[in-house]
Amino acid sequence: MSDLRKMIDELLNQNFGTHPPQGGVMAFLQARMGSRRLPGKTLMKIHGRSILEHAIRRLQVSSVVDAVVVLTTRRKEDDAIVSECERLGVPFYRGSEDDVLARFFEAAEIFRPEIVIRATADNPLIEIGSIERIVTALRSFGLDYCMEINLPYGAATEAMTAAALAKTHALARDPEHREHVTIYIKEHPDEFRILLPDAPASVRRPDFRVTVDTPEDFAAIKQLIGRFPETGSPRPLEDYFDSDLGAQASSSAYN
Repeated sequence: MSDLRKMIDELLNQNFGTHPPQGGVMAFLQARMGSRRLPGKTLMKIHGRSILEHAIRRLQVSSVVDAVVVLTTRRKEDDAIVSECERLGVPFYRGSEDDVLARFFEAAEIFRPEIVIRATADNPLIEIGSIERIVTALRSFGLDYCMEINLPYGAATEAMTAAALAKTHALARDPEHREHVTIYIKEHPDEFRILLPDAPASVRRPDFRVTVDTPEDFAAIKQLIGRFPETGSPRPLEDYFDSDLGAQASSSAYN
């Protein structure tokens, strides 16, 4: 185990109190119905729950997340996402379709978090434990941005301070930076305090694919989740590694 990994694990064992800092931690879950490869995937059902609901549930059970907010667009087709949020009792914000960075910044101005967790709604198997680890690192080391690397593809989330988000919104001009929210931060380590720790060995599976981007992804993930049905709270991500379906999930690629 690396020294950095040990430091993060030790910090997780400390008592930070029961009251989060002012503003708290909010998971901003970006979602839209439009998709070139699999339109409408966000609301496709996997064993009775939409992919959006699977993602929301995993974010909500994190011990450090104070609220989940779905960030969608003002397009008519995304009214369906708003309806799903209302059914689930989850707050939402509607902003620009293409300028996703502006959507995040505007939501932060409204909801006023201290820390933003960025997640995407095509990932029904978010690694729950990683959220606590990256928030702990962000606070303890005085970081602007943190994300674990070498998790399964589609399992990671990103943590950033609201101040770093606002700074990125002010500085980023390239359309790619506006669309992908955090690329500017990662490309400018001289301007931000960034940490990209390795994921713990138990979930260090970069070969394993758990995102839904294609019909093949959807079929594989639906079968994978069906192999390990949930009876209560979401299962730990590592439960799903004990399956011969992992190879199918891993082999699906963008096309």
